[in-house]
Amino acid sequence: MDNWIKSPWFTRIVSLFLAILLYTTVAIDEANTSRSNDIFLPTGSSDVETMENVPLHVDLEEEDYVVRGVPDTVNVTVEGPRSVITQTVRQRNFDVFVDLNELGTGQHEVEVTHSGISSQLSVYIEPRTVEVTIEERSTVSFPVEVDFYGRDEDEGEFDEFTGEPEVAPEEVEVTGSNAEVDRIAMVKAFVSFSELAQEGEVSDAPIRVYDAEGNELNVYVDPSTVNVEADVSVNEKRYPLTFETVGELDDDLVLQGIDLNPVSATLFGSIERLGEINILDPIEIDLSEIEESTVLEFDLPVPPDISRVDPEIVEVEVVVEEAVEETWEDVEVEVENLNDDQELTFIEPEDPLVDVQLIGTQSDLDDLAQEDIRVWIDVDGQVEGEFYANVQLDGPEDVRLSSEQERIRVRIE
Repeated sequence: MDNWIKSPWFTRIVSLFLAILLYTTVAIDEANTSRSNDIFLPTGSSDVETMENVPLHVDLEEEDYVVRGVPDTVNVTVEGPRSVITQTVRQRNFDVFVDLNELGTGQHEVEVTHSGISSQLSVYIEPRTVEVTIEERSTVSFPVEVDFYGRDEDEGEFDEFTGEPEVAPEEVEVTGSNAEVDRIAMVKAFVSFSELAQEGEVSDAPIRVYDAEGNELNVYVDPSTVNVEADVSVNEKRYPLTFETVGELDDDLVLQGIDLNPVSATLFGSIERLGEINILDPIEIDLSEIEESTVLEFDLPVPPDISRVDPEIVEVEVVVEEAVEETWEDVEVEVENLNDDQELTFIEPEDPLVDVQLIGTQSDLDDLAQEDIRVWIDVDGQVEGEFYANVQLDGPEDVRLSSEQERIRVRIE
């Protein structure tokens, strides 16, 4: 036995066995860290699981922007080893986000990405991309108006306030995009009338922000609630004032704007009657009677079974300017909804060019660029052959567009 152990062949065989053992150990190590199955040590069967309503975060370091169009949540599907999936789903120790740091203002289509998920898993996110709008942010202070609701039915006829309600704070800061902040007409705190009458004060009354038409705006308010104190013994409800136009201005005039002063009115009456009134009739403005910029006064009618309205008279400022006419020649005609396998030929006129007449103020026309005016035809649903397509014009709202070429003869092949 001793001679056999001392044999050089014994040493060589033992060395070979140790080398094979070392190679096998390394192979097993690599197999356990790889996503693919290994012949030495299988990592476990593959599995698929979907996590719904995963929060979607926005990565944007700039504080001067407002982001719209980003959904609150997404669905995340992972595929890979069951043990890794189980840990990922249970802990959810990962982030799903859109990176907007390199983008400017405007509309963008961005990819939804993730971090913190094991590299052993394949990840599928629904939706894969989202369309977002980035706008510049503005912050403006506004006074808070109070709107009351919820008077008890058995309190009988109403009286006036014995004193003006005290609101704290009297002003709040409203943050949103520049366009939204410009639309703000009123900032209102909603207060329970019965609670205020009973307690003399209401804490944390919620604040809502509206435009001139009474549409609620999606903006950030700081603080989002206020405290109101008052000796309450009256039923009232505030309504936004709106207008509608009838008739047409003369061709030599362009409407620049219509402003109401004030933008809301308060009705006083029983809580039952106020609850039946959802909106006030719009103020009717006849543009055919407007010859120049002017301020008109309109009496606000008192609805039936309402004791009074405040204010009783509303001023309406109508701003007009003299119109200027220009003609842009050879504006290119775009084609909408032409199938990829179709070819369109212009017959009359032979070139896809038309002249466009523009009517507006001199300043509006001076500010226009070529890309602000769009001339197009829609061939949706058209089959092969010749036909006439109506010429359609798009441009700024304050500029009137027309063209003598109302229809274009085309052929689809």
